[in-house]
Amino acid sequence: MLERSLAKLAAGEQLTIVVLGDSIADVTFHTRGHMNWVSLLQEALFETYGCGVCLMINAAQCASTCRDALSRLERDVLRFSPDLVIIAYGMNDAIGGVDQLENFRTQLRALVGTIQARCGSEILLATPNPVVTVHGLPLPPEQPAPGKAWNPVRRPLDSYAAAIVAMAQELDCAVVDHYTAWTTRQFHVKHPVADPTGLWPRMADAIHPGSRGHLAFFRELAPLFGVAKYFPWEEVE
Repeated sequence: MLERSLAKLAAGEQLTIVVLGDSIADVTFHTRGHMNWVSLLQEALFETYGCGVCLMINAAQCASTCRDALSRLERDVLRFSPDLVIIAYGMNDAIGGVDQLENFRTQLRALVGTIQARCGSEILLATPNPVVTVHGLPLPPEQPAPGKAWNPVRRPLDSYAAAIVAMAQELDCAVVDHYTAWTTRQFHVKHPVADPTGLWPRMADAIHPGSRGHLAFFRELAPLFGVAKYFPWEEVE
């Protein structure tokens, strides 16, 4: 699905990527000084394709939504004429509940359509991680187990993630479904007590991934870009 982008990388031609998203893509304190998934992807592209081949522009903004992205599209995306735009929204949009889901679809469709019409960019849509119930705190009745995906009525991320995947199919865009990858993840342990928190080690708080979570995001993205899931500086058996 990213044929033109991959062809430029393989030819050693400069590829410009803009990442448009919220705090899960922005550089924040949640990774405690480690690289987030955008920086990890940039590093992997550097190690695979060489110096100066990929120009990565992180235009993510904390607390933003798809509607916010439309208002700053000219300044943060279109002026760079990117080859590829990675759009990663849903976490904040989902606060609107199912009542706002159709508006989200309309906004995302407008976002993709405007970028393609103005720049001809390839588009990669990304779903968010789930909200994860916190171990050691009172658990909500909707999710009485720690470390699991939680979809309260006020933030139905499962519905928004499904809408993003469906939108990718409708608009013939590439998509990476982090939400499904996380919520279907099975942690194999001999005794349940050995892994009492499930997804929690990936998180900095109930909403934001920490450094382990961003590594998981990167490893889910890596195959689309033809890069290895593990870096030379990681210890791998």
